[in-house]
Amino acid sequence: MQFPLMFALTGTVQGWVLWWLWRAFEHKTWPATEPMLLTGLLYAALAVPLVIYGTQNVEGLPRTARRVAVVFYGLLYAALGAGTAWAAGVTGVATGVRFPDALAALVLGFVSLGLLCGFDFGARRWRYERLFHYAWRNGILLATAWAMVGIVWLVLYAGAGLMSLIGVKWVLEMIRKPVFIFPVTGLVAAGAFALGLARASMTETIRRFTLSIAAWLLPLVLFFAVLWVLAVPFTGLEPLFKTRSAALMMLAFTALAVGFANCAYQDGEQPWPYPLWLSRGTQAAWLALVVVVGVAWWALGLRVAQHGWSEDRLWAALVATLASVYAVGYALSWLRPGRWMRAMAPTNIVAALLLCAGVLLYLAPPTHVRRLAVAAHLAHVQDKQGQQEPDWDYLRWDSGRFGREALQAMASGQGVPAGQPWAQQAARLLAQESRYDHRPQVLLSAQQLQEKFKVYPQGRSLPPSFLRYAQGQQLPWELQRCFKAAASCPVWLGDLNGDKQDELLLFGTGWNGAVFTATGDSWRQAGHFRATGTRDKFDPAQLEGARQVAPQWSDLQVQGQRLRVQLNH
Repeated sequence: MQFPLMFALTGTVQGWVLWWLWRAFEHKTWPATEPMLLTGLLYAALAVPLVIYGTQNVEGLPRTARRVAVVFYGLLYAALGAGTAWAAGVTGVATGVRFPDALAALVLGFVSLGLLCGFDFGARRWRYERLFHYAWRNGILLATAWAMVGIVWLVLYAGAGLMSLIGVKWVLEMIRKPVFIFPVTGLVAAGAFALGLARASMTETIRRFTLSIAAWLLPLVLFFAVLWVLAVPFTGLEPLFKTRSAALMMLAFTALAVGFANCAYQDGEQPWPYPLWLSRGTQAAWLALVVVVGVAWWALGLRVAQHGWSEDRLWAALVATLASVYAVGYALSWLRPGRWMRAMAPTNIVAALLLCAGVLLYLAPPTHVRRLAVAAHLAHVQDKQGQQEPDWDYLRWDSGRFGREALQAMASGQGVPAGQPWAQQAARLLAQESRYDHRPQVLLSAQQLQEKFKVYPQGRSLPPSFLRYAQGQQLPWELQRCFKAAASCPVWLGDLNGDKQDELLLFGTGWNGAVFTATGDSWRQAGHFRATGTRDKFDPAQLEGARQVAPQWSDLQVQGQRLRVQLNH
């Protein structure tokens, strides 16, 4: 009865700590007034109980090592949480938690905890069968805990709803209060882990049965990999690169193959999981995955050369590095006959260590992934000498303190190409308090608005009434986006509806935009336009030769409704 009692105490304490943090955040009291402290405590409160549960009943893990691990993970995740809030640069009552950072921290904890449980402290080396056993055990326990929490809350809401049908509504009101939600959730999660550990043999049976079934999908996956490699010389890679997500698809396919390979290998006790000819064939087929990963690197390199590095591409580079380790390491098994995939165990350990190092590198403040992405992005656009604008949205709202520091530098004139209005744009963005408030903070004059819009055909100018309209407060988002951009916005003036007054077409993102029409001296947005099926890059200069054409198909009016024909492209 000792460890269920310990689990119950751990889950209860976790629930009350999370409730205390939530209450402080809701009422704007300490520690919520210190974002780094709040986020650090939140990370630690979520991580420490999982370490306690995950290191329970681990064979050969000394009690001292377990206690040190609990303290170490508590301090590590407090530091990761504080670093996340610092990188976000949040002030006031906020946490600064982002989903990518939280997911990376979760992956780091799960993988590193598996490495801890799989380490033989007596022999001072990793034993793969232990690593495999405890990593899968903890994964199943975590999934079971999530499912158990969901089921318990489903029952609670069903019961409370049933009581409310007869007028007893206090039950539903009670279970909706945070003071009930957090302690109960922590206690249920602890109970799920305790129950799973108590039924370890059943968990292991389910795991072996599931993995044995999944293992037979590996030959099918590798067959398609070989078939793809044989077909590429005839089809070429152009159709793949046209998808604009080639690296993602190649890496996802590699991850699928790695997952099924581990299902077949399990703890390495089976010398040949398939008939001998098929086992040898699957070993040889891993050479095709080396080609797949190579193409993924090629595709990623093309995107970086074209658009520069970003956070997503930096994470993709880490994933591609791991995929390379898996593909090359698994393929080396072909050189070690006598046992199926003999190189898999050491490859998995190397990949796990590399993953932990990479995640720590990307989450550490000096080399934070957002810091690297901002620096790389600015270097890329500066190399273009004004031909490409910075991603203003990313710098102001999605890159934390690093983007804001970059905007402050640009506002002071640092790193701004000659002749580009980036300094003014950076200053305007820094003055904005809301992501969705794209109006200039300083009212633009009529002359500044004339310079903001590039009017076609040449010789035309914006009507004074439209300039007054553009100086208003409640503007359509198309105009807001125009003001937000540092470059000029192309517009076309002409009478499109035969009312002897010009309409104005504002071109926003390429072939899409908005139509504005005038009634007397007042303007309004009349609609939108878009060219379906266009793949060519939009060239605003071509608006000089734009001409009006009659519609190919007239509308059909039936019962007062106009039916417009949409042609297939």
